[in-house]
Amino acid sequence: MANKDELIGAARNPWWQAAAALAAVALVVTFALGGFKRAKSQTKPLPQYSAGQRVQSGAMAVTPLRAWVARYRPGGQVEPNQLYLVLQTDIENRTGRSFGGFGYPHKDLILVSAQREPVQADNLLMADDHSVIADLHPRMTQRVDLVWKLPPDYVYASRQTFGLFARDYKAKAHLNDEGAWMQGEPLAKLDLPVQDLRDRRVAP
Repeated sequence: MANKDELIGAARNPWWQAAAALAAVALVVTFALGGFKRAKSQTKPLPQYSAGQRVQSGAMAVTPLRAWVARYRPGGQVEPNQLYLVLQTDIENRTGRSFGGFGYPHKDLILVSAQREPVQADNLLMADDHSVIADLHPRMTQRVDLVWKLPPDYVYASRQTFGLFARDYKAKAHLNDEGAWMQGEPLAKLDLPVQDLRDRRVAP
């Protein structure tokens, strides 16, 4: 093992100093380029859908209807210092079994943040009575409000991008050989105009 004097001498060597400088630069560049994040495949752009257009993700069929920003959750009164972004959509369960609303819809239908990251909704409510979503039954279409809490200093945007993940059935998805619907890659972008309802005191 090198002693203290040998280490000090090596540190003063111009070749070692140059190598250390190059390593530091490489580290900074790696961070700047996102090298420590999961690599994203270089594929063609995702297809984009608008309000009223139906898109099938495998386990579900989703038809985005409208989006709005308000100071209340659907069915509620104005809440001080709180804003909500709501996406209203029709969701059809295309599997052979019922599944919970906080399963596939919550995980697969997301808000795309300004940093291009997926953000899951804080609440999923039935659009008709504003109750918390329960089970979605096979081949039935149900209207759902996905609700995101926004910071008080939220900057209103006239359009918003949401995302939908694919979900495919795998016959042997677990160690016990049971099948399951597994989440896949991002499938589509949903681009909707956002209605500004911040001046209203109750839900429409």
